[in-house]
Amino acid sequence: MNTPSANTKELNIDLENWMRELPPRLKNISIIYLAIPGTHDSMTFSITRNSTVSPDAAGFIKTLSILGPVLRLVMSRWSKTQSLNVMEQLIYGIRYFDLRTATKDGSNDFYFVHGLYAGDAETELRTINQFLNEHPNEVVILDFQHFFEMNATDHERLMKLLSKVFEKKLVPYSSVMEHLSLNYLNQAKYQVIIIYRSNEARYNHPDLWPSANFPTPWPNTLSPETLIDKLNEGLVTRNPTYGYVSQVILTPTVWFVCRYLLGNLKSKCVLPLDKYKFNWINLQKPGPSGVNIIISDFVELQEYQFCKDVINLNLKLLKESIIGNQTDSHNVIN
Repeated sequence: MNTPSANTKELNIDLENWMRELPPRLKNISIIYLAIPGTHDSMTFSITRNSTVSPDAAGFIKTLSILGPVLRLVMSRWSKTQSLNVMEQLIYGIRYFDLRTATKDGSNDFYFVHGLYAGDAETELRTINQFLNEHPNEVVILDFQHFFEMNATDHERLMKLLSKVFEKKLVPYSSVMEHLSLNYLNQAKYQVIIIYRSNEARYNHPDLWPSANFPTPWPNTLSPETLIDKLNEGLVTRNPTYGYVSQVILTPTVWFVCRYLLGNLKSKCVLPLDKYKFNWINLQKPGPSGVNIIISDFVELQEYQFCKDVINLNLKLLKESIIGNQTDSHNVIN
């Protein structure tokens, strides 16, 4: 079992309000230079053995069709990447959410998915908005990564829903990101950045951000050593003028799942990665050439150590010259 970080003793942060409680100097730094904890496949907490198969699982289903009635049981063990519901994630410091969205036959609603259907999108989005209403100094990033069974009309409906739920909290797109400090966002009463990774669909929607502004390379490996190499390689080539997502996750193959049918993602992929994950995180520092958003599975493990360690990285910025290079937040013309 991984021991808590040596830096934890320095961490005296209310996770529920960690952005509000950052030292004043750090609130003048763009959020693309802060360390921000996030969750991978954030809305899978509601997946159970009774969840229905979702459209993103077509290949998976075909491969596992021999399992018949136990298919959904097996899939639920491997599709679920989070135990905390969205409000709990927010309370324990998560500020970035990785989202897969789909429609469902017989319904006009949108749903979050990961091989199986999770909760309906509007309910979870309104929960996030409730938290933001109660925490006006906190900012979240919602990353709509993948869309399934959605046509142009569906995209328009989803974007209208996002506007209806978050209204004036939405941060308008800007080609320049250095001004996006917490001070600037708080003063403007902006609290939500929405990344919408369908450039064709988001065209003419100024409150949605394109994929290019927040690269999120997928390591796609079962090897902890390979994962660490890929994470390091990604940071070396990071564009310092954009945000960046480091995915500290292992990805099981279909054949790996077949080999461990009675296992689950947590026992076979998440726990074995722990010591590598925490060691890597605590070697990092935020800033233009460092980490920005870091995402993980099952972030509640070891008493939320992932959230604490990522947030604590921001203390390293107090020793960096970037502090002196950042002025008070200002408006930028797109």
